[in-house]
Amino acid sequence: MRALPVQPEPLWRTDFRQRIAVSLWFLPTIFAVAAIAAANLTIWLDAQVDAPIGVRPDLVSDPGSAATFAGAIAAATLAFVAVVFATTLVAIQLAASQYSPRTVRVFIRSRVTRVTLGLFLATFVFSVIILVSNRASVTSAKQFAPVVSVTTLLALTVTTVFGFVAYLHGVVRLMRVQYLLETIATESRPAIEENFPPASAYVDAEPPLADPSPRRLCYTGPTGVITATDLHGLVELCRQNQCWLELTVGVGEYLAHGTPVALVHGGDLREGDVTRFFLIGGERTFVQDPAFGFRQLADVAIRALSPAVNDPTTGVQAIDRISDLLAITGSRPDPTGLRVDASGTVRVKRKLRNFDAMLVLALTEVIRYGADAPQVVRRLRGMLDELQSTLPADRQAAIDRQRSLLEAAAGAALPAPFTAVASAADREGLG
Repeated sequence: MRALPVQPEPLWRTDFRQRIAVSLWFLPTIFAVAAIAAANLTIWLDAQVDAPIGVRPDLVSDPGSAATFAGAIAAATLAFVAVVFATTLVAIQLAASQYSPRTVRVFIRSRVTRVTLGLFLATFVFSVIILVSNRASVTSAKQFAPVVSVTTLLALTVTTVFGFVAYLHGVVRLMRVQYLLETIATESRPAIEENFPPASAYVDAEPPLADPSPRRLCYTGPTGVITATDLHGLVELCRQNQCWLELTVGVGEYLAHGTPVALVHGGDLREGDVTRFFLIGGERTFVQDPAFGFRQLADVAIRALSPAVNDPTTGVQAIDRISDLLAITGSRPDPTGLRVDASGTVRVKRKLRNFDAMLVLALTEVIRYGADAPQVVRRLRGMLDELQSTLPADRQAAIDRQRSLLEAAAGAALPAPFTAVASAADREGLG
């Protein structure tokens, strides 16, 4: 029996990467703190340089003018921050209504949005500190030209302007469906490669002995979605208790009060012992959840194929990415879900989808809502032909089932005059 070893991956690290590091406040906060440190450093350097007033006529070189300059930059930057937020909100509303509510996270977690907001906050904080410092210098007995601080503020302002241009370019690019779909596909690939590892990653293990009456554990904690599981922690827990655990819920599933989460074979584990190794969140993520990428791509496709939108070309573009991800998934062996400890003993069995389940998730609804669109039917035929010719023989039965579903759905939904044109396989749909 094939099984996988486990590597330590603390839940706090996963939680930090998914909930904090990509949040809208974390990176801008770092920028703001760095701006405070940089502003105090430039003020100290100005005091050390002690340049006479008027030494640099091409730049602001007296405390009064520097304060005015810093005040103007602070006000302008604050206005730009409002523009950034307004643009982001418009993009989020457009993505939720036109593509899918699940794609909103792409805009919120976009690096260009967080960096741009951080640049604006850093410029604002820096200019405010320089403003206060130079106003205090005006009334001071000893005055000097704030050469370093003003030069730094000018460089930061120029950087912010270029950052704003890059932000607009990035947001407008994300609002174009082909780049949005590619972003979703790119984020999905690591999860697929992790959950569908190559055959060389597996080790041989003895099948675990099933308890005829395993203990069922039911969830009693706060409700939410399983966003990750600490497999190393679960394996060590079972090793210490000389038992093995069969998880009955998978990453991406919603936990309600009383949901069965695991079957314990040969041990006396409590519900809290197991669920402390679950990371519970408010929404699904790509971590350990390869199905989430297929879910988003299918959502975009069926939204485009709805009568309210009627955009089969977007559906075809979504199928292009689905085809790529299915090719990766189908070229690797189905996961067994088994995890072993350091001695090679099976300790945990995860609940995972195989290729057949992924194929059903990716295509069922697309076939249902695209069966009356010749362009979509032709692209689906082309995709199935490509998968059938490139994937191993053990994948053919699952592909044939989807082909039969497509034939039946297209035969029932397509008007008779379009049957002939839709019967051909075409990787471009209708071009």
